[in-house]
Amino acid sequence: MSSVVRRILVCGLLAYAWLFIGATVAAPPVQHAGAQWDEPLRSFDAAIARYAALRASFEEPLPAFDDPRRDGWTLMLMRRYLASAIRTARLGAEPGVIFAPAAGAFRDIIARAIYEVDIEGLVDIAPGEDGFVLDLALNEPIPARALLAVPPPLLERLPPLPAAIEYRIATGALILWDTHAEILIDALPNAFVAP
Repeated sequence: MSSVVRRILVCGLLAYAWLFIGATVAAPPVQHAGAQWDEPLRSFDAAIARYAALRASFEEPLPAFDDPRRDGWTLMLMRRYLASAIRTARLGAEPGVIFAPAAGAFRDIIARAIYEVDIEGLVDIAPGEDGFVLDLALNEPIPARALLAVPPPLLERLPPLPAAIEYRIATGALILWDTHAEILIDALPNAFVAP
């Protein structure tokens, strides 16, 4: 077995152990959510930190993504390798693995932002309204045309994320999007539908 394959396997096993045995990372709570959401948001922060550590372990042997000398073909191969490694490590991941503990906090943050700032059009986003329906499968890509940016007034209220992970909107769900692997990390379905 070559040293590269052995290194990838060792990194994968370490990342798998880190993800499922889990190291808890204490992070400051989001200021906008209210005291009742501190513990769920800490759980969210710990889960997203575990994911970021997993991705970092697979990214380590790769060249830098932001290197301007990389051509499109090299970037595509790097993204596909990274996505495949993450997909394999998160094989048993269920929807809500990251969002579920803090789903109420996120829905509260979104509701307050819509009410206080009156963000135009967010309540109207519903699955299938944009002409197509998506199956949001964890660790899989989503077509670029289906991803919407989160409006800045809402984005500033959401908990901060590690580098190369972003909040996006897809078919009425708030999603966590890995910008390096270009895959769905987790989704909060119907996050923008009025109760």
